[in-house]
Amino acid sequence: MPATPSRSAHFRAAAVDLGGSSGRVVSASVDGGLLRIDGVRRFRNRAFTDELGLRWDAQRLHRDAVAGLRALREEGTAFTSVGVDAWSGDYGLLGHDGLADAPFHQRDSRTDRSFPLVEALLPAQHAFRATGVTALPIMTIYQLMADRIGGRLDTVRRMLLIPDLLSHWLGGEEVAEATNVSSTGLALPYGEGWDRERIDALDLPARIFPPTVAPGTVTGRVSAGILAPGDETDITAVASHDTASAVIAVPAAGERFAFVSCGTWILTGVEVDRIIASDRARDAGFTNELGLDGTVRFLRIAAGLWIVNECMREWGVDGWGARSTAARREILARAEAAPASAVLIDTGDPRLLRPGQMTARISELIAESGGRAPTDRAAVVRLVLESLGAFVARQVDEAAALSGVDVQVIHLVGGGSESPILAQSVADRSGRTVQAGPSEATSMGNILVQARAHGAVSGGLGDLRRVVRASTELRRYDPARP
Repeated sequence: MPATPSRSAHFRAAAVDLGGSSGRVVSASVDGGLLRIDGVRRFRNRAFTDELGLRWDAQRLHRDAVAGLRALREEGTAFTSVGVDAWSGDYGLLGHDGLADAPFHQRDSRTDRSFPLVEALLPAQHAFRATGVTALPIMTIYQLMADRIGGRLDTVRRMLLIPDLLSHWLGGEEVAEATNVSSTGLALPYGEGWDRERIDALDLPARIFPPTVAPGTVTGRVSAGILAPGDETDITAVASHDTASAVIAVPAAGERFAFVSCGTWILTGVEVDRIIASDRARDAGFTNELGLDGTVRFLRIAAGLWIVNECMREWGVDGWGARSTAARREILARAEAAPASAVLIDTGDPRLLRPGQMTARISELIAESGGRAPTDRAAVVRLVLESLGAFVARQVDEAAALSGVDVQVIHLVGGGSESPILAQSVADRSGRTVQAGPSEATSMGNILVQARAHGAVSGGLGDLRRVVRASTELRRYDPARP
């Protein structure tokens, strides 16, 4: 059974926020209607390839997260709570002796085979009409089908989505948090749990699916030996789908807004109170994901800063050393000073989803648009960021038309909010004001759910966003005049 949250006059919490290229541990206090971040520890997340395919080193992520938690604990008072969020889709398989092996990466090609098999049994068109969740090869449903075909589920005791896996290793129960479950392709709508009929139709073992819990549920205590002696720190299930946490921290004051959460992926959409499952929505590539307090994120997902990161990797400046960091900053600074791009590409093109040879793929798309690829690295980065902005503007228009939301302002959060090129491109091509920030939206949303669960803040989603607005310096971008 879920635990009862501990109460503390002083609330300090830590968010473990895991992304596709990096992770961080963020510590913050919440008091007097303000959220104050007092420490950040960042670490790298890099996939590896073995004879079976593309994988994640989940155990290293755990070690890095623990190291970050310990370092931040040493710099301040005890944490009342810790919460974990991460990307969606991927998971770890637990046997009776722990993790069976390294989790597969959602971009691994193994779903090329399982996707049509699932489609034959559970047509995506029918599923979308029932749940509003669009079919993407990265989703849990197609990965589990690949595991079933390969016999990898025969001795598995439990499947835990990545944030739930890390929470469990920290000391929490084996559970599945509802916002992340909603994006697996195996969930009932509106946070009602796993869809047992779909699970049975695919002949997936029912035993591997853990009970679902809502954001704000305390699932255990951080294990002894991780933090300081005597600490009694709860583990709180947050909105563990990282986009769900990021959208909690969208500093919107009203309802007529669109959100853009930009990190490795870029997710563009609107917040609604119902699932939108029209044929037009499906044809446009939109999906519906569960948010906090029963809200629905109606959005389109596409490659985001992944494209830039892959270019940097190709150029050999993706390291974390001083030299690589300086080289990246120099490229980004020159990109801001460079002239506007003469031609743009469609960053929603599926060719940009796979790792490797990114600049060649960009050149191919430029040629198809009738242009010539720039040879300067800064010009390539500017072209990608401007193209992402144009893509976002189109998706905002589409989301507004499909949902009926009269979008007046666009909130750009996450790492991409620090890019003036991207923010101004969205403003210019959408004809709407862009509010950029906070860059740490995911961690802030994570911590605010913990704070509400432990009584440090109260109220609904609007009240949490009021805390974000009071705690963040936003940057405004207006459309350029003709």
